[in-house]
Order: sequence, then C-alpha cells, then structure tokens
Amino acid sequence: MLQVLQPIHDMFQDSDDENMLVGLRESDDAAVYEVADGMSVIQTVDFFPPIVDDPWTYGAISAANAMSDVYAMGGDVKFGLNIVGWPEDLDTTYLQEVLRGGAEKLLEAGALVAGGHTVKSQEPLFGLSVSGLVQSEKLVRTSGAQLNDLLVITKPIGTGVALTACKGNAELASSLLPAVIQSMLVLNQKGSETGLRCNVSAMTDVTGFGLVGHAAEMADQSNVTLVIRSGSVPLFADVIDLVDNSGLSGGLGSNKAGLLKKIGNPDTLSSNLLDLFFDPQTSGPLLLSLAPPDATEFCNEMESLGQQCWIIGEVTEFSGSSILFD
Repeated sequence: MLQVLQPIHDMFQDSDDENMLVGLRESDDAAVYEVADGMSVIQTVDFFPPIVDDPWTYGAISAANAMSDVYAMGGDVKFGLNIVGWPEDLDTTYLQEVLRGGAEKLLEAGALVAGGHTVKSQEPLFGLSVSGLVQSEKLVRTSGAQLNDLLVITKPIGTGVALTACKGNAELASSLLPAVIQSMLVLNQKGSETGLRCNVSAMTDVTGFGLVGHAAEMADQSNVTLVIRSGSVPLFADVIDLVDNSGLSGGLGSNKAGLLKKIGNPDTLSSNLLDLFFDPQTSGPLLLSLAPPDATEFCNEMESLGQQCWIIGEVTEFSGSSILFD
C-alpha cells in the first residue's frame, strides 16, 4: 500500500490556503484547518473489515482507532460520522451491535456520533470520519522532535501478527487475544492529554505503517535520527514466536519492502523482531518525543492514571539514517 499511496499523493496539488495548517504538503496524522483565530479543526477518517468476532468489540476498536489521529495531534475529539459497508445477506442485528460499540467508545471520549453513511458491500466494513478541535498553538506535529529527547511509547506492539495468527486457532485466541483486545480498546486520549501537560515535543500514533514507518516519519520531519533500544520496545506476550506462522499480517510485507531502507542497521535484529517492528497496528500506541525531565514526569503521570508507558530510545543528530536500533 505504501508503494501505491506515494504516486497518488504526488498527483494532488498542495493548497495555498494559509488556513490549511496541515494538508497534503505535510506528512502527518490528520488534516488541520484553522477556522477562527487560535482554533483549528482536526479531520481524519479510518475504517476496516472485522478483526474480531464480537460485533460490539469490533465497533469499539474501530472507533478508538479512528479517534487516535486526533489525539496524536493534541486535539479533542468532538464527533464522528459512521462509515458502513454491509452485505445484504448479513443479519442487521450484528450491525446494530457494531454501531453501539462505536457510539459507546465515542461517548467514553466525551464525543458523539452525529450521523453517517451506509453502502452495500461484499464484506462488512466499519469506521468513522472523526472531527476534533485544537488550539492552534497547542497543535502537536511529528516534526518537533528535539535533540536528546527521549522516546516514549504507550502500548505494546504486535496486534497485526497476533490477530492474523489467531485466525482459525481457538486455543491460541483464547490465551492471546484478551490482552491484545484490551489494549486496542484503550483510547489514546489520556496519553495525549498527559503529553500536552508534559510539554511533548513531537507525537504520532503507531498504526498502519508499524513502529518503523511512524518513527521514521517523525525522524524525517524533524531532521534527526531516532535511536530505538529494541529490547525496551514492549511486545505482546509470545507474539515474537508467532511471526513465522502469521502469514505476514496485512501490510507487514509491503511495509518492510518500502521502509527497510529507513533503518541504518537492520542486521542487528533477529528476523522475527525486525518483522514485528514493521507490523501494522490497529488502535496502536502513541509515540512521543519529550525532554528527559518531561519524559519522567509523563511516565509518572501515566502510572498514576493506571496506564503503562515505556521509554524506548532517544533523539540524536541525523547520522544518515532515519532509525538506528541499539
């Protein structure tokens, strides 16, 4: 998908509208448009087919995932519009539960579902177009990482491999999926709000392009090299042993093909661990860049809120590669 998106991106002209703070010209998590003095709208969209069997859980995870880009830019989610593709022969009670899950997750965020659109499709699809607000001066970009900042991540990695490996394997699913699902259901709201209080320099969420893709974007936009301590990156239990049997989840293979060049020393990692760092994440973690004292404060505050986080590396001067593993 990475190889497909770049040529399409190049087809569109950049906007000269000075109120378009973040658009096609910038590589970031969502579009941002200033609508009044000091206030901007953040707009994003995401949807995908079912990744779990339970319809409520599918809807709730989809909503958490769709809202994440707003949080990654320091915004506050206000409302969402449902996007639904539904087969004619599939029971609509399933759809009702999907919609309920999405609506309840937005309510948890202090937001509302304001409408939506449904089309016929060969397989179920659900997601949302999400609108948020941010004070323009508090907008957080991927481009702000500062030298000597520490890198902090807020959830374990490995949702794509775990979900793929559990397909058709009820025994594995019963032992592995509860922790993965619980993580995907957690909003990135508290991490974003805490990051703002702790003077976050740069922030993104780790989703479809995996840890390498989103970390490389932060590095490239900030003109720095991110040194990631591979042993400090949190992984879901046992997921590293499932990489070979997962069939290379979703976009893992295409991510690796398009992004391997971003790593200066890929041979220092085992093949399984390297693959996990390309694994597309659903409702994945925030990746934050903070000055060392602020990183300590951030981790302490997150712990007091009942949410984990991990310091996984640091920001260094550009050394010829976007990412180095230590």
